[in-house]
Amino acid sequence: MNDLINQAIQTLHDGFLEINHPKGLLIALAATLFMGSWRQLLPVALVATIIHIAIDVLAPVLAGHGGGQIALPDFMTSAFWTTAGIYFLGYLIIIAVFFLLKSLLFRGSAAKAH
Repeated sequence: MNDLINQAIQTLHDGFLEINHPKGLLIALAATLFMGSWRQLLPVALVATIIHIAIDVLAPVLAGHGGGQIALPDFMTSAFWTTAGIYFLGYLIIIAVFFLLKSLLFRGSAAKAH
């Protein structure tokens, strides 16, 4: 049981580390701005994950390094799904923190306005 807990904590940590850089933080910040309630956390994190993967695929082409060829990720490998899952967990954590801060800031500014 202890190994499962340690593995879960390590996976959450890996997800946070994957997203904790400028690209991931900007995607998470934009996603937070569109999020209206806590019920939207899972779908918003999923969309952020898809956007992150799309940027990873399109970046070499836009930079002129792919010879103009768009190569889709290999959806049939477990490595792709493991990476996508780690991105998803990272976005869950960071978007939740950003949304909590957004909720606190707007609640505090709304209370001062009255």
